[in-house]
Amino acid sequence: MHVLAAVTLLVWVAMALVTAYSHRRVLRLEEIGSPADGDPPLPRLSVVVAARNEERAAEQALTSLLDIDYPDYEVIFVDDRSDDRTGEIADRLSAGDERLKVIHVEELPAGWFGKNHACWRGARAASGELLLFTDGDVVFGPGAPARGARHLLRNGFDHMSALPALTITGPLLQACMIVWNWGLHVKGRPWKVRDPRNAASFGVGAYNLFRAECYHAIGGHERVALRPDEDYQLGRLVKLSGRHSELVRARSSLRCEWYRSVRGLVRGTEKNLFAFTGYRISIVIRETTGLLWTGVAPVLLGVVLAPVDGLAAALFAASGVVAWGLAMSLATACRFPRWTGLLLPVASVVIAYSW
Repeated sequence: MHVLAAVTLLVWVAMALVTAYSHRRVLRLEEIGSPADGDPPLPRLSVVVAARNEERAAEQALTSLLDIDYPDYEVIFVDDRSDDRTGEIADRLSAGDERLKVIHVEELPAGWFGKNHACWRGARAASGELLLFTDGDVVFGPGAPARGARHLLRNGFDHMSALPALTITGPLLQACMIVWNWGLHVKGRPWKVRDPRNAASFGVGAYNLFRAECYHAIGGHERVALRPDEDYQLGRLVKLSGRHSELVRARSSLRCEWYRSVRGLVRGTEKNLFAFTGYRISIVIRETTGLLWTGVAPVLLGVVLAPVDGLAAALFAASGVVAWGLAMSLATACRFPRWTGLLLPVASVVIAYSW
């Protein structure tokens, strides 16, 4: 038990160091500089918005896109069989702005998921040299698309994703986001995405920017027609094709609401977490076991073993202290109350249940 407790502590120390390193190395979208001498001119941009039943957020999202600071662009809004006012809102806004084009999907063809088909329809109608795919509830700051495009062109990337700032209410939901954040940095190795020699890849549905030539060369959304994790898979295809990719994070210039409740989180993630593992049961077992061991076991064993094995209990308790310290630091980075990090064990159980 002493060896297991010591290994658990070492694992937590390593994860804390990796998370801190990753957080520092991943560039913020807002840190990308303003136009500079020698920058290539920004090419025409097509923003493809896939939306279904987004009447609550569609107007604010579309208005933000029509207010961006970009010299030559179009917005293609694909209303994917909405049965609320989403299409009506988009049609009204397009009547007053020729940059906004609206496509209404009435029927989903066989062999497609709805969002993937909507993105594919939008890409077929696009005329830009750059394609930016986003969702119907994402709010853009004026400079977000131009900053991404400049970064992509300056560095010779073929694809770039940005993690949005997330609006999250409720302490347990915020704690679940902390677990996601921790997992992203430890398992996803986001700082390695830009390294062409490394297999690390990523894609974000809220901000998936491609050179149009690259998007079509890898097969676009048609290649991932039945993948619920299509955004991640497109990023993976970019790296597999030998092209260059990048991942940044946004703090204020790109935002959207995450889930509105813990129940919504479970329902939303259970459809794509299995896909993320490549539909392999063995990986699901490994990931859930690892999450419960690192997120829950140190706290429980630190208490249970205290009367019978002081050294093991102390090592497990130290693991818990490191875990809570990391969680509280991530809470601060996410602009949550620091104390939400103390809910890490409960949030770990929720995410494991989703897996």
